[in-house]
Amino acid sequence: MEQGTDQWRAFALSVAFHLGLAGLLWLGLVLRLPMSSEPAAGEPIQAQLQLSRADEARMQAILQEAEKIEPEPAPEPQPPQPEPAPAPQDSPVPPQETPQVQLDQPDVVDQDEVRAAAALQAEQRRIQEERRRQEQVELTQDLLRQEQAERRQRLREQQAEIQRQLEAARKKRQLEEQKLQQLADLRASAAARPAPTVDAAPPGERGADQGLLAQYLAAMRQTADNNWNHLGAPERVKCEVRFTQLPGGEVIKVEFIRCPYDEQGREFVDRALRKTPMPYSGYEKVFIRSPTITFCYPKEECDP
Repeated sequence: MEQGTDQWRAFALSVAFHLGLAGLLWLGLVLRLPMSSEPAAGEPIQAQLQLSRADEARMQAILQEAEKIEPEPAPEPQPPQPEPAPAPQDSPVPPQETPQVQLDQPDVVDQDEVRAAAALQAEQRRIQEERRRQEQVELTQDLLRQEQAERRQRLREQQAEIQRQLEAARKKRQLEEQKLQQLADLRASAAARPAPTVDAAPPGERGADQGLLAQYLAAMRQTADNNWNHLGAPERVKCEVRFTQLPGGEVIKVEFIRCPYDEQGREFVDRALRKTPMPYSGYEKVFIRSPTITFCYPKEECDP
């Protein structure tokens, strides 16, 4: 592209050229005009165009510059450019068969509704969680109250059982005291009566008394064993007991001499001795007021 100074220079030369050409044309016209055939009155006026040397030099310079300037050739006509052929699509993604449906622009009101619905759901979840927590607390409190009620009920039952046992022990003690009092009364009355004369037994009858005594002891052991509930008693463990009985076989007192049984086992032994009267009829001659027997189960595996 031409610089700005070059453009102004060309413009000035073009103007100067046209001015010089116009001056030459005017000068030529003036020199070629015919003179009038009729002379004017008086002396003819003669006019002469005089140019200064400076003007002539300027005109010569303009003409020389005009000769140096070559007219710009007219631009050659350009052939019509062919339209570019459509380039094939080289994208690895296959063209979409159907155009995508343009989605509607979300409405502000819909967004507000969505936020409001989300807030409502969150509040509902919070309420449900609070309700579940409250139900859990109430359930825990109900369980605690039920457990406390059951504990109080068990305590009342234990107290009632202890009271029943104390009452039974009191009645038992009273009964034993009554029996002891009766025994004391019998002894007192027997002491008040004169003692009967007892003939000495022949020597041969002493063996008969020993045999009757053995039978008496075996009968008492058999009676106690028949009445004994040995459920839960340790096997092959002996329990030695002394009991006190009245004439007639009624047991009024039980003492455990050597007995490793627990409380329930001792209770069963005590019941076995008191359940029925001990054998008495036929054994009056060998009656023992405070005999000692041994409980053991099973009997055939215990030492004699």
